[in-house]
Parts: sequence; structure tokens; C-alpha cells
Amino acid sequence: IWNVLDNVEDPKARFINFKSLEDIAVGSGFGLRYDFNFFVLRFDIGFKTYNPSLDLGNRWFRNYNFSDAVFNVGINYPF
Repeated sequence: IWNVLDNVEDPKARFINFKSLEDIAVGSGFGLRYDFNFFVLRFDIGFKTYNPSLDLGNRWFRNYNFSDAVFNVGINYPF
């Protein structure tokens, strides 16, 4: 979490420039939607694509397999 007003003592909590965006996690995925006219049913699958909490060489997710995926089923609501 960044402090945009920069009134904190810890410099790591300040948003400085685009370099600070390295701290944002990225996810990717896809989904299917079916409209039943009175509700929408959705099935989604997502993967952690970039994890900033890991070491520099291991932040990007390389081995996409379904055992590491997150599955969602929903009615009427997007992610």
C-alpha cells in the first residue's frame, strides 16, 4: 500500500514514479459467461502472473498448470 500524500516516515510506503509499480501483483485468466435472461452464470479461471513478494528471478509465473489456478463460479457478478 502506498501513501500518495507522502506524509510518512518509511520511504518504502511512498509512491515515487513508475518504478513503484514493480510492487503491484498481476493476475491473468479467462472465463465463460452464459446469459439465461434472468441471471448470468460465469465460470472463471485465474493465475498469479507476477508476484512481487518473491525473489527477483522468481517473480514471473512460468509454469501454467491447472493445479496452481484459481477457479471461480458466480451468478450475476464479475470478478
